[in-house]
Amino acid sequence: MVFSSVVKKVRLELKLSQQQLAQALNVSYTTINRWENGHVVPSNLAQKSFFDFCESNFIDVSQLLKSEAKN
Repeated sequence: MVFSSVVKKVRLELKLSQQQLAQALNVSYTTINRWENGHVVPSNLAQKSFFDFCESNFIDVSQLLKSEAKN
């Protein structure tokens, strides 16, 4: 699963709009949109921020990756 799929899956699981996720991560709506559409790969720092956000919202990204790999 590529990062763009992870971002979208997490956002939908948390029932957030792109704007809401952007606010939570202190980035622009456009940034989230570009991540989800695969136009931009976020920096390592941005990815860490996203994964920390997931952890604080009890989202296990490794489980998402495993379940996606099975499909």
